[in-house]
Amino acid sequence: MEHDADEQSFQLQALEIREPDAGFDPQLPPQTGEEYLMHMAYERKRCPAVVTKRSSKIKKDVSDRGQEMLESMPLPPHKCLLPTPEWRDEQTKSFQSARSQVLGMREELTAHYYDQSAEPPLTSDTEKWQKFCRERQPLLSTLLHLSQSDLELLLEMLSQWLQAEEPVDLLIRDVWLGRWLYATLVCLHLPLEPFVYSTLRGIARSCIQLRNALTEEDVKRAAPYNLIITLIVQVFAQSDLEAYL
Repeated sequence: MEHDADEQSFQLQALEIREPDAGFDPQLPPQTGEEYLMHMAYERKRCPAVVTKRSSKIKKDVSDRGQEMLESMPLPPHKCLLPTPEWRDEQTKSFQSARSQVLGMREELTAHYYDQSAEPPLTSDTEKWQKFCRERQPLLSTLLHLSQSDLELLLEMLSQWLQAEEPVDLLIRDVWLGRWLYATLVCLHLPLEPFVYSTLRGIARSCIQLRNALTEEDVKRAAPYNLIITLIVQVFAQSDLEAYL
């Protein structure tokens, strides 16, 4: 499927890794997966080798939905909203490439005595987190400062924001939410605790519902939802949800 340049977003692109070139502007937000990885490479050079240890500020105060299973939901009424197997495989490959890059950066920072418990940008205040995520890009200089428990908290908040009363539009109006979802998934440490899989399944359910509500004319808007569902199925081993792809 072809897409106009101004409609392309990082959710639609394969992630090709290359170093920033002379025209790279770190102040501009990334618009494609390639640009996101260029920002990652740029941030890699700026992350401190040594930082001070902090006391724990972020506490898991978001309500736990427990091991809630997906209720039976129909496939979208329009088959054109479903991704092709080739598209799914390409997105999975791109995502795994990004995860490998993050793992390599973590190993390098650890070798330089980087302390991952560095001060995060915010506390457990959900409203402050949402304001931060709306106004900032999900750069590694932020995400590498977050511990696994911090990332789990952020993932839970992202899941809740997907369930807003006004339907979320990850392609245009709420593109910030899609970017933070993708980046948080990239940075999660494996293996995951069981409750994190519950959060992932809640995210998948929200994406399935939002995608299923689209019309044939909205086929391009289905891509970011299909991307998140694909990653939860193929990377985070929730294979029973493959029926929705």
